[in-house]
Amino acid sequence: MHSKLRVALFLISIFFGTLSLVTGVVLYLWPKPRAGWYEFLGLSKANWSDLHTYFSLIALVAILVHLIVNRRSIKLYVDSLRRI
Repeated sequence: MHSKLRVALFLISIFFGTLSLVTGVVLYLWPKPRAGWYEFLGLSKANWSDLHTYFSLIALVAILVHLIVNRRSIKLYVDSLRRI
């Protein structure tokens, strides 16, 4: 059960982190405002910004929970590095 949770948290972090990266690139490459209304894949800039925020927050929470769940492994790893 514990290992399934670790894998699930890892995959959620990767998935939403990647979505955050993609939406961030879309927002970075968005054309400067001029006359007219721009949409990309049926979404306005405000929609892309909202998605970026939500995906980033979900990824952040998943990463924090992942670190909490794996704190013992992380501590053992850091201690092994100190012995070197």
